[in-house]
Amino acid sequence: MTIVIDELEAILNRVLSKKRIVHVKSVVDFSRRLGEIYNVDLNRLELAALSHDMFRDVPPRKLLKMSRAYGLEISELEKAHSVLLHGKVAAEFLRRRFNVDDEEVLMAVAYHTSGHVSFKEIGKILFIADSLEFTRDFPGVDALRKIAFRSLDEGFFQVLKNKIFYAVGRDLLLIPETVELWNSILMSRGGHVDEEIE
Repeated sequence: MTIVIDELEAILNRVLSKKRIVHVKSVVDFSRRLGEIYNVDLNRLELAALSHDMFRDVPPRKLLKMSRAYGLEISELEKAHSVLLHGKVAAEFLRRRFNVDDEEVLMAVAYHTSGHVSFKEIGKILFIADSLEFTRDFPGVDALRKIAFRSLDEGFFQVLKNKIFYAVGRDLLLIPETVELWNSILMSRGGHVDEEIE
């Protein structure tokens, strides 16, 4: 694992901007803090956190080309906004380059932006850490951090909610996996649709 981490760090130093590297290191740190609280394997967490944005600074057209070369399924939304593919490409790179077969880690990396209904602890922690790491500064971030350090599931839900509010407030597209995750969590909590809608 140490050899993989060292090689990953070398790759990140070659392909990412200095600002992005600061973010990635902060995500690793935040993930480790959560991992210690929730008793999650720190090596697996570090692998996911370190690699999640590996291809975030790759130009969109090249991401699309890499995705096709890897044989990934590409949605219409991802064709139009191929930056969304950076997590899936990173996961496939881990699988092929380092023979990573840890599906929980690969899922966490692939869907760290959108979230996913199949997330287990590593996916939830990475999703939270990506939004709340300590270089992030937005209204309500401290309150969200407190929730995340108190309850993994509630922190995950509140970060998801915040992302959706942010997107809707700015007329941004919602990623289908995000909507599916939102509905899945609400249904598990006994949520329902507005039956007044005609």
